[in-house]
Amino acid sequence: MTCPNCGMKMKKDYCMHCGYMTNGNFIDTNKAIEVSLMELYLGKDYDKIIRNKNWIVPGILGPVYIFCRGYYLYGLLLIIADILISLLFFVFNHVFLIYYLVVMLNAFYIVFNRIVWATIGNLIYKLLLLKHLSKIKEKYPDDYKEKISKLYEKNVGFLVVKYVIVFLLFVMIFFYLKSIIYNALGFM
Repeated sequence: MTCPNCGMKMKKDYCMHCGYMTNGNFIDTNKAIEVSLMELYLGKDYDKIIRNKNWIVPGILGPVYIFCRGYYLYGLLLIIADILISLLFFVFNHVFLIYYLVVMLNAFYIVFNRIVWATIGNLIYKLLLLKHLSKIKEKYPDDYKEKISKLYEKNVGFLVVKYVIVFLLFVMIFFYLKSIIYNALGFM
């Protein structure tokens, strides 16, 4: 059954998206009165990002996901932090002299790191987005809905190209720094 209010699929007798119930009431009255800022901005992608249905993209890309979504400073800081933490782990992991143990620990770290980013990537993006959209609402109180809804169309263009280019750049920088550190410490 689809919701008569928003058109999304309903669970039993209520809509998970807008809070509409089959008796005509709403679970969250604020949601019925005004569409949220993020829903205006994200449009059809709202559910994907809010409910973390696109967890694969932030899981694979990690902090590059934040960078490519338009938050360049925060994304760059998160990329640098991720590179430093990863390099520290890989360098200190070489304390174990057993080769297979080092390989296994590195693999576990990579999987753990990607799981963490799959979990928190959209959360970080939502927090940054809500802060940004609130500023737009304060700056343009009369026509903020129109400005916000047009803004997403501009930011999504070439998103996949940005993902690929920045991710490859991130990987190249990481392996370059790793080789420099390993050579300096005599691991290779």
